[in-house]
Amino acid sequence: MEKSSKKNSLVKWIIIVLALVVFIIGIFAWYYKIKKPHDKAVIEFNSAANKVTELNSNLEQEISDAQSLLDSGEPPYDETTINDLTLAIADANASKRKIPEVPKKTDEIQKATSLLLEPLDYSSAITNIKEKKTALENSILQLKQITNPSGDFVIQRLQGIDGISACQAVTEDHDLNGLLNKQGGYTATIYFSSPLIDQSQVYGNDIVDKGNDGGGAVEVYANQEDAAKRDAYLSSFDGAGVLNPGSHTVLGTLVLRTSSRLTATQQKDLTQKIADKLLELQ
Repeated sequence: MEKSSKKNSLVKWIIIVLALVVFIIGIFAWYYKIKKPHDKAVIEFNSAANKVTELNSNLEQEISDAQSLLDSGEPPYDETTINDLTLAIADANASKRKIPEVPKKTDEIQKATSLLLEPLDYSSAITNIKEKKTALENSILQLKQITNPSGDFVIQRLQGIDGISACQAVTEDHDLNGLLNKQGGYTATIYFSSPLIDQSQVYGNDIVDKGNDGGGAVEVYANQEDAAKRDAYLSSFDGAGVLNPGSHTVLGTLVLRTSSRLTATQQKDLTQKIADKLLELQ
């Protein structure tokens, strides 16, 4: 009986030891085969996610700055610059790499990490946004530049234009139309003479006296509505012989005019040169 009891006790201890050994081996196997690879996969995933987050942050900052400009609501000279920047932002958002939640399975984590580690370069998207943002900023400045500018600004910009020899501003005491600073009238008008026209054939003692016939004029209005009304008024005399107002076009709150004594090609070329100079950002 005593020997049998000792034998049974020994068997129990052996079973216990074996069970402990199996348990310990299982723990080690779980740790090295499952837990450690899983933890490593999570660490690598988070590292890859952090890199993508940093790159995304740079892109998002550019997007935010560009969106702030759009949200300012400041009107540009060229409306297409708004659409161009809006599309650049949309393209940048579409190109942004999304970071998923950490998957539960190790192999899925590893697959997700591999996707996050694929080459990622936002330089072209950032450059595109910056270029379109600059274009919109410049267009906003251009519109401000041609919105009721001073007569001095217009005179300064007319200097040196090929096809313009001299210019003179109207005053309340010397204004052929009598519209200076009146309601709906111009806030400034600068007449200019052109070497393309024989000035001896144009009546008048000075540039203002000769008026639009001597070369042309830049009429400045307080707002676009007044400029448009003036342009419509001039249109009613188009082709009316001695009353022909020459060419005329609206630029911002300005009406750019050229003499009827110029050819159509000369009118077009001179108008374009004047517009380019008034829009030029210096």
